[in-house]
This record gives sequence, C-alpha cells and structure tokens, in this order.
Amino acid sequence: MNSLRLPVTLLVIVVVGFFVWFWLARPISVHAPAQTSTTTVSTTSNSSGQASSPQTTPSPTLDPSSVAQNIVGSWQSTDDANYSVAITSAGKWTDSYKGSNASSSVSETGTYELFTSADPDKDFTGTLVPGVVYVKVSEGTSVLYFSVLDASASNLQLSYLDRGNTLSFVKVQ
Repeated sequence: MNSLRLPVTLLVIVVVGFFVWFWLARPISVHAPAQTSTTTVSTTSNSSGQASSPQTTPSPTLDPSSVAQNIVGSWQSTDDANYSVAITSAGKWTDSYKGSNASSSVSETGTYELFTSADPDKDFTGTLVPGVVYVKVSEGTSVLYFSVLDASASNLQLSYLDRGNTLSFVKVQ
C-alpha cells in the first residue's frame, strides 16, 4: 500500500497543477474579430441578466427596413461550409448543420424578430445602441441575440451578443 502513495500523490499534484494552469491561462475577455471598419464595443448582459459580455456594433448606421429586406434568404457560413441559415420574410429562422452522415446532420427552426433602440425587444436586458439593428432568434427554449454588422444583398454579418463572436455568411443563389 505504501508503494502506491508516491505515484498517487504525484498524480494529484499533476491534476491540480493542470486545473490551476487552465484557470489562470483563460483569456479574461473575448476579443472582437478584426474588421475593416471602425467598431464600437460596449457591454451587455445576457438574456438571463447575468454577467456582461462584449458587444460589437458597426460604425455605419444600418437602416432597419433595408436589413429586414436583405436578411431574407438562404445564407452559407464563410467559416464552416457545413453551417447554413434560412431566413424568411414571415419571421422564420432555420439553422442547419450538415454532418458526415444523415444521423449527424441537425436542423432547428424557430422565429426571429428585428428590433432597435427606438423599438426595443421587451425581454432584452442589455444596453441598446442607437442606430444598431438587433436580431432576436428563438429556437425552442433558446433565445439568442445578435447585432447586425452587415446586411447587404450578398453578405450577412451578425455579432452574437453573449460572446461577441461574429458569424459571417454569403447569400446562396
């Protein structure tokens, strides 16, 4: 029994050391991806009102009516060829991910709403920036909030408000 004491002690020290290293090596904040235009970063709290996180907003003001028109369509992710989004003018949002086979492919449909600081979403608890168009996506019990960075006839860029990461898409013809 005494012969196991040293290896077990060393294993415990290695495991504890790993967790301490992991905890200390984590980034303190999520950085916004590099963009060609000037951006403003502010903080918001998530939909449950908990910890604040970065929010990237575009410097040019987007017109809500043009965003509503341009956001409609089928969009292919520029970061992951397996991920796509279909958005209808009737307020339907469908996320699709093509896995390596039919059983690993996933599709989830929900609804979306556009809003601004002038006409805010009643459930949003973050800080709204004037001139920014926001998207609320509801899929099942999940509610996701995005700010629209770009919504043109061929490109769509959304910033996920909980984490600050940017989703970029091109329109599928």
